[in-house]
Amino acid sequence: MRVGLQLRETGCRTVVLEGRTVLAAAREVEAARLSDALDSSFSALRREFGSDIEEITADVGRVLEQRQLGKVLAVRISPRPPADAFHATVLPAQVEPALTQVVHVTGGHDLRGRPLARLDLEGFLADLPALLASDVRNVAITSVGSTASKDHETRIADAILSLDSEMRISISSDFFSSVFRDRDYTAILNSSLMESGEELVAMLETASRRYFPQALLSFAKNDGGRSPLPWLTAVPVHGLRAETAMGLLGAATLAGVPEGEVILSTDAGVGVGRTRKGLPVTRSLISQGFEAGLASNSAILEPFTVQHAIPVGIPSVIVDLRGIQQDPMPFGLVATLREKHIALVGSAVAPLTAWIDRLETFNGPADLQRVQNQAEEDARSAAVQLGVSPEQAQIIESNVFALPYGNPGIVRVRVQAAGDRSTNTEKVLPLHRRREAS
Repeated sequence: MRVGLQLRETGCRTVVLEGRTVLAAAREVEAARLSDALDSSFSALRREFGSDIEEITADVGRVLEQRQLGKVLAVRISPRPPADAFHATVLPAQVEPALTQVVHVTGGHDLRGRPLARLDLEGFLADLPALLASDVRNVAITSVGSTASKDHETRIADAILSLDSEMRISISSDFFSSVFRDRDYTAILNSSLMESGEELVAMLETASRRYFPQALLSFAKNDGGRSPLPWLTAVPVHGLRAETAMGLLGAATLAGVPEGEVILSTDAGVGVGRTRKGLPVTRSLISQGFEAGLASNSAILEPFTVQHAIPVGIPSVIVDLRGIQQDPMPFGLVATLREKHIALVGSAVAPLTAWIDRLETFNGPADLQRVQNQAEEDARSAAVQLGVSPEQAQIIESNVFALPYGNPGIVRVRVQAAGDRSTNTEKVLPLHRRREAS
């Protein structure tokens, strides 16, 4: 049995599934503290299902959004500092207060991984004791060209950890974007959320040990998948916007549509997404208008308009999530699913997912194919390292993109792999069902 869990600051909601069958409808528990609500919820599940609960996946996005951001020291590596305030990196308003200090270090690489300037590690080491003397425990490191080489970022990180191994460090090369500003913002936001991630992991592990000591714990991710819970301490930003992805996945799962279109009608409006091989179709950047974007693979949910083209030969799932469902749906839509807790269902069935997103150099078509094949193997290996059974590791997406501005012989390779831990057909995920039925 699997549990889909959604956390809020003063409560939690759960749903229990066996395969695609909902065994216990969504239940909500409120308490003065989240830890109390979690304990009460797990206690009730234990009384009803005993030790049959095997996996618990928590959507922690709402809690992360409400938590106060931790203070962050930003280290920016480039050949030279910004010439003036106009050229300085500007963060979104909600993150700017978390930034206590910005330190510039000479260094950086070009798109082929060649140094643009020698890393001024000696100068940084001279200033480091004073930087670590403050009470700031979170550091974000962003280097020019870190998509091609993360050498300078990791050397700065190693220098910090050599003096204080308890520092929380986020490096921008963990988040792919060709734009320095996006990676810088993502690394800073991720670093500011790491303490909250640690607190949530400790809380969930404590409650689980008491009631379900054998259960495997995971957190829901923005891409519609999940990762083992300990990863929340390192990359909490990947769980910040998971609810949309879980809703798309849950709707597609309940409707039995692993390949199709999902339309969600809420009080705020109507959105449309797609599923492919049992998972939501994603993009690698959450755009925020003219501000820096969040470099995290995330499910796509576009506004539904009257000009929306109805796909031919592709099934659609229309979900009515409005508070009052007696009124006709917008655009003349007719609901095919009225389950309001689709996001909880999505959390319960989410597979483990892994990504390879990097720049590669190649010489000719044959070498390009080799590069893509290697990325697919690396993605499968990454999924297996997360706990996916090797026979279930599947490639969900595999794309190669040319780079702008005329960079011959360099491509971006983006690959997603996914799968489940067990081959037991009672617990397989929708993507594995689709493979058997095809």
